Amino acid sequence: MPPVHLFSTSRTARYMLLGEPGPAIQTVWFCLHDADQSVEDLAEQLRALEAPDRLLVLPEALSRYALAPTSPPQLARPAAAWLVPGSGDLLPDLLDLTAYLDELAASVLSQCPPQVPVTVLGCGQGAAAACRWLAGNRTEYQRLVLYAAVFPPDFDRRATFVGLPERPVTVVATTVDTLTPEASGQGLVQDLLDVGLTATLRHVTPGAVTLAALGPMEVPAGAAESTAASGASPVRPEHRP
Repeated sequence: MPPVHLFSTSRTARYMLLGEPGPAIQTVWFCLHDADQSVEDLAEQLRALEAPDRLLVLPEALSRYALAPTSPPQLARPAAAWLVPGSGDLLPDLLDLTAYLDELAASVLSQCPPQVPVTVLGCGQGAAAACRWLAGNRTEYQRLVLYAAVFPPDFDRRATFVGLPERPVTVVATTVDTLTPEASGQGLVQDLLDVGLTATLRHVTPGAVTLAALGPMEVPAGAAESTAASGASPVRPEHRP
């Protein structure tokens, strides 16, 4: 069989904004949706995070498709995915999403005050996409939140984590998904710790994403105290290799 070659070309992507870029913005969030989810669905889940000084940027993944209706007379629902697991080669998806998100971030942040703090929220498969994007180290950010994270089997997450800068990472698992260590977020936290990153594990009930579920906006330097009463367990490694 002849070899497959890669060719880069421009793509047209969709995104949503909750808020308006401008001088009043004090923090920017880039929020990456799950697979089989529309950007509109994620927007509804994030309504509780809206604030006059907070800009939420919701990029839509480049692989768009329609989900079959669950029952008639419903219509097919739009959805998108960042990665195509099991395809045998994730590299084209990874290259495209990294270039796309870097360019979108640069465009949006240029319309906001200089040095505005950035939080990145990755939901489901969007967590894997967020990690790969940020490992490129072209977009500055202060905090990464991995919400109900899903990493495809053919995605080397530990190798990706090595490329992440030393920023706090919050791992959020829903209480209905904690029947296995992987779903509970324990394995993900351990991988983050193993490469020298600070990780915080939180368990929340399913539903709309809230600031209370995501925890404090910043993890103070040297913080290691237990906050089990609030459902979080911050851990900081002693050093980064």
